[in-house]
Amino acid sequence: MGKFKKLGIILTSTAFSVGVLAPMAQASANVKDSPERIEIQVASTETKVTKSTLIKKLRELFPEKFNFLTDNDFYTGRGHYYNDDKTIRHELSFHKTINGKDIYGSLTLKGDDLELENFYYQPANVADALYPAKYSKEDAQKIAQDFLNKFPNTASYKLQDNENDYDYGFNFTRPLSEPITYSFTYAPTQNGVVLSNHYITIGVLANGEIVQVYRNSDVSKKATFDSLEQKKSEADVLAQIRENFAVELRYYLDYNFQTEKRDAKLVYVPTSSFYGVHALTGQWQTANGFVEQTPKVKGIEKLSSEQLAPRKAGMTLEEVEEFANSFLKVDPDKATLQIDMIDERETEDGETFYSVHYMYNYESGGTGASFEINKATGEITQYYDVRRDFMITDKKAETITKDAALTKAIDYLKEWAPSYIHNYAKPLDDYGYDSYSKQYSFSFPRVVNGIAVMGDEIYVSIGTDGSLRSLSINQQKIDNWPSVSKAVAADQVKKTFSEALKLKLQYVKQDKEDSYHYDLVYTPSYEGSIFNQIDATTGKWVNSVDDKNNKAQISHPTAADELNYLLAQNVLEVKDPANFNADTAVTKGEALKIMLKSLTYGYYDSYGNEEEAYQSFNNIDPKHPLYGLVEQAVRMGVLQPADEFAVDAKLTRQELAEWYIRVLRLENAAKHSDIYKLNFADAGSIDPAYAGYVALVSAMGLIDAQQNNFNATAVVSYADLAVSTIRLARAIHENNTSRNYYY
Repeated sequence: MGKFKKLGIILTSTAFSVGVLAPMAQASANVKDSPERIEIQVASTETKVTKSTLIKKLRELFPEKFNFLTDNDFYTGRGHYYNDDKTIRHELSFHKTINGKDIYGSLTLKGDDLELENFYYQPANVADALYPAKYSKEDAQKIAQDFLNKFPNTASYKLQDNENDYDYGFNFTRPLSEPITYSFTYAPTQNGVVLSNHYITIGVLANGEIVQVYRNSDVSKKATFDSLEQKKSEADVLAQIRENFAVELRYYLDYNFQTEKRDAKLVYVPTSSFYGVHALTGQWQTANGFVEQTPKVKGIEKLSSEQLAPRKAGMTLEEVEEFANSFLKVDPDKATLQIDMIDERETEDGETFYSVHYMYNYESGGTGASFEINKATGEITQYYDVRRDFMITDKKAETITKDAALTKAIDYLKEWAPSYIHNYAKPLDDYGYDSYSKQYSFSFPRVVNGIAVMGDEIYVSIGTDGSLRSLSINQQKIDNWPSVSKAVAADQVKKTFSEALKLKLQYVKQDKEDSYHYDLVYTPSYEGSIFNQIDATTGKWVNSVDDKNNKAQISHPTAADELNYLLAQNVLEVKDPANFNADTAVTKGEALKIMLKSLTYGYYDSYGNEEEAYQSFNNIDPKHPLYGLVEQAVRMGVLQPADEFAVDAKLTRQELAEWYIRVLRLENAAKHSDIYKLNFADAGSIDPAYAGYVALVSAMGLIDAQQNNFNATAVVSYADLAVSTIRLARAIHENNTSRNYYY
């Protein structure tokens, strides 16, 4: 995630206009992902479902739950369908303010029977869903199961593994002032075997309320399934995979969402030439069906042996507008092109990109999107062709082959992004084909030191008519690439993968138009994950289910629950929980880090924008590891700029009291220290400058006295901080002071 700096606006020829917009399209051609889904809006004349009908359906699904809403509190949206599913969806949303608290939600109902596909609800009172929660995960699961039973034909659904109890994963932290949501995913089964890519997910607040539902579980009545009677034994398939198994050395880009830093790791991965084995025939499953012969691992083949000249160096705003009108042109009888706006953004790597926002207006509405151009090279880096949403294609047009489409993709890259391609290679994974959108998708991996980079690919989609459907380039700037010479032996890693190999039997439907058959497939997993990796420098698993399930706990006589909750939330970072001494005094730097991570989503600018960077403390410059966090604390009013911030000094109880009251925005009241009477036995030892802060945190129950002594100058331990931080989070929620802290 880069920091975006708005540099310029706009065009002389047009002004921004508001119309019927389809969502901004994003290019995605990863062959391991689901086919690209595009939402297409329909004219109001194409649907006859009324608002009252939708409201009635909501009340049937949630009896008496929304009796406080009147019909005037509901709003309807335009109907829509998807490129791969022509069934019309209908949207209903609601919003109401009660006692100063906003209540809102939405749901999507599908088809003539108005089946629930999507539901979201934000209730007013969620205090019981904060830690410590009213309902446990087990209690919430019973609630989810009861709701699942309301759906027809769900008796065969099975609960799937879900490891997201509290946190969002991916190094995110969830503000502790937000409610806990348990998520449960159920998948349909046939003959006791799970159907891949079909599921219903139900989110239950820890106060027992259902707040999220998403359904992707429709199975056609025409569906047929392989019989289990003739399936090969798991042992035979394991032997088949192990006999043909290979590992590959690759770079993996690990992105830390809190620090916004990218690191390259050297890893071993299983060969990507197959995804599974057909349980009846023993054929290998690839991205495009089943094959008899073991798929070969492809070698690196660069797109260009040398760097090519940029398409147009130093492109100006006027040149971009002229190019956009030419590049996006369309038959005027079909639609009218409107360039709404062009702006610039600068990334943290110092590159500047033009973003061109445009609309196609046609008789029944309009479709909007944007594409990006690198200012320095004049090359397209992000593009998605929305014209196919309203252009009627010639069904009799000649369909090009996969090889011809790959050639087309490379030709387009040479035309629109030539200076990039010397860093990238031909696809190592098999191509993807979307039968609904009639397009081929290719992933061109970046190559460094002769090794493919996972997480830095160029994605290109080509229509079966040879047209460019999408292009996406997001080249990452990485300074340090681990040396290949540090990698452990491949044979050693191969043995580790082989020993960890397990198989999951599931039904899989091929991505083919008018295909209703589900094949029985053995899908391999390694240490609990389909796409697991081994760190090539240590020989250890990158993701280990056993490590997660058997994660060591922190022991403490009074604060164990709070400490382990913070640990599970990624708020508290402890390398060795089993031997961690929570009575250790915490430094100001570490305490500030824990407190802010408990209040926010953990996005802190690590380096700031060099032109705009502000330094509140002489010893905390933009290169300091705590710079972003400290400046965030200044913006929140927790810290005041000064000569220095004593990062390594121990935090005292009266200093923590001041931080908490500033977080709650009660510092103006705390400044009037003369109005407070401190009844502590050691009141005389409290610095008068902190008296108001101490009085307030004590009255609010945030920091406890000890035998009627506040011990103002005593240091704060990790255990003390864990208990009081959770109390602070609840106070923030109750006082609604968190609204400006979610960075």
